[in-house]
Amino acid sequence: MPTVEKASTKIQNLLLAALPKNVFDTIEPSLTLVDLKLNEVLWEMDEKRKHVYFPTTAMICLLYETEEGESIEVGMTGRLGMVGIVTFIGDARMAKRAVVINPGQAYKMKAKDIEKYFEEIPDFHEICMLYTQTLLAQISQNGICNRLHTIEQQLSRFLLILHDNLQTTSIHITHGRISNVLGVRRESISAAAAQLQDKGLIKYTRGKIELLDRKGLLAASCECYEVVKDQYERILGTYTSQHDS
Repeated sequence: MPTVEKASTKIQNLLLAALPKNVFDTIEPSLTLVDLKLNEVLWEMDEKRKHVYFPTTAMICLLYETEEGESIEVGMTGRLGMVGIVTFIGDARMAKRAVVINPGQAYKMKAKDIEKYFEEIPDFHEICMLYTQTLLAQISQNGICNRLHTIEQQLSRFLLILHDNLQTTSIHITHGRISNVLGVRRESISAAAAQLQDKGLIKYTRGKIELLDRKGLLAASCECYEVVKDQYERILGTYTSQHDS
């Protein structure tokens, strides 16, 4: 069987990079590279989705908000995925809003274009649906994690996900922002960060966390990180592994 030529590995979003080159060449005119600002809200649950985003260096969090106004992360997306799957799977109310938690760039595509490509291009349809499976697995596992695991374990998982997507050991994020994402008190995040720092796994200063020991963070995290990572690799690994340098 001949090898299918893939899109350029210089494309930082792994889903786009994993597409056959002829498919990427078809959709490329519909992609616009945009800057996403910290705390920018990409959509609210009751809004009609106008765009889909394929992050490259930005990190986006899907948040659910209770009637009491408390928010909690249900999923996170960076260079490994996309934001806006409800555009092609229907009215899925899995999150209240999508918020940028690490500024950076993303490819933006109009909803009408992704709907067209989703219907007309089998390879694009397949990779979108496969990613949807991985996101649903992440959302399901996060529910277990938030219910059963310690704040230290949840923080370790959170930092590992950021590291995978941002590809840097220097993460600019405040304890307050992490507490909003994980749905816990800021003081609890500060206490958990202090425990990880005492173990030599991280070093933190105001608004910045340095990851010093990834293996140690893996040991400090719960099984949820590996479960979600394994699901992603099982479902999408044959597409994305050769591009993840």
